[in-house]
Amino acid sequence: MNYIGIDFGTSNSLASLVDNDRVEFVKFPDGNISNPTILYFPEKSKQHYIGSDGVYRYLAHLEENPKSAGRLMLSIKTLLPEANFDHTTVVGFGRQTAEDLVARFLSVLKKYAEEQFERKFEGVVLGRPVNFSELAVTRLENAARQVGFKSVVFWLEPVAAALGYEIKTTSDELVCVVDLGGGTSDICVIETSPKRSSSAEREKDIKAVSGVNQAGDELNSRIMRQRLAPRFGGGSTFMSLGKEMPFPVHLLEKISRWHRINLLKNPRYIEDILQISRSSDRPEDVERLLNLIRNHYGFELFEAIDAAKKHLSEADSADVKFRPLDLKERITLEEFEALIEPVASAIEEAILESLRAASVKAENISRVLLPGGTSQIPMLNQMVVRLFGEDKITRPDYFSSVATGLGYVASRFR
Repeated sequence: MNYIGIDFGTSNSLASLVDNDRVEFVKFPDGNISNPTILYFPEKSKQHYIGSDGVYRYLAHLEENPKSAGRLMLSIKTLLPEANFDHTTVVGFGRQTAEDLVARFLSVLKKYAEEQFERKFEGVVLGRPVNFSELAVTRLENAARQVGFKSVVFWLEPVAAALGYEIKTTSDELVCVVDLGGGTSDICVIETSPKRSSSAEREKDIKAVSGVNQAGDELNSRIMRQRLAPRFGGGSTFMSLGKEMPFPVHLLEKISRWHRINLLKNPRYIEDILQISRSSDRPEDVERLLNLIRNHYGFELFEAIDAAKKHLSEADSADVKFRPLDLKERITLEEFEALIEPVASAIEEAILESLRAASVKAENISRVLLPGGTSQIPMLNQMVVRLFGEDKITRPDYFSSVATGLGYVASRFR
């Protein structure tokens, strides 16, 4: 049975295969080995698309006819642990459960892999965050089996990152992995050893794991909720039954997470927002919210937020610019760091918790691995440097280190 490793991430996904100790990655249609974990359902088609290919097709349809562009879905991994998420209905595709949505993504990725490597894959090693509920694991396994994987093996993502690093080392080390991704921040203290790198039994080497369900996506949400929300009605008031009422918090919560904006397309929500706009003290901002919903601008707006966040890794200020909504908001690095301080504190506590659980101190750690795109945020990077020292830190490829480890693990199951 052939196995493949899949890093099914909140923001991006990769798949890898190891042949003769050489790792190869599945290439997406755009030629990249990493693509956003996005699903696109065209309204008048029975096909679905993933990654950048899905985004390009969606934007092309959106330009031609916004009302029939179809449905673009981001961060589908976040649906797996949501017990309250039963299903969503997609025009032309019907009822879609969390398993169905993930299976649709995995089916296309599996097809790419089988075409590239010219073999069938019936086994898969899937990465999973440290804090991943039993429901989430069950749903992810069901999705994998739904697309034809007969054997499904789970591997902790930070452990996979450590094993990917271990392959290239020549001496035993006590390693701390601080994997800062899109949806989760995962920590692992593990003993790596070149002599044991080919062993399938490594549980004894894992000294501690910890993690928090906060990472890159949470940083984007905080920018939206705390800096941009006023441009969409946040802080405004309206009249209801002769009383002045504050703008509903639940509407702001929904627009603060990209994958929830689509919920506001419900006619009931639209009517509520229209009622608010009629007596709002800031009707132009409420109208901007309606335009956001009606024109399916959620994905593009959060892309603009993410671009500004990344720019703050190398500048003292950045603008969140989105012309279709007449939006241009400047955010300084100081403001951004104040917004994300609670997230940084939660990640730091998870690191310290792992060290305590492993009964070691920071100075006992030989090497710190810092993968994941969110590790490029200066405040988070500096926090890890402060704990361990710059000389101990290795920054592997931000996006492929976990997938590399999963590919090596998959090679053991042949």
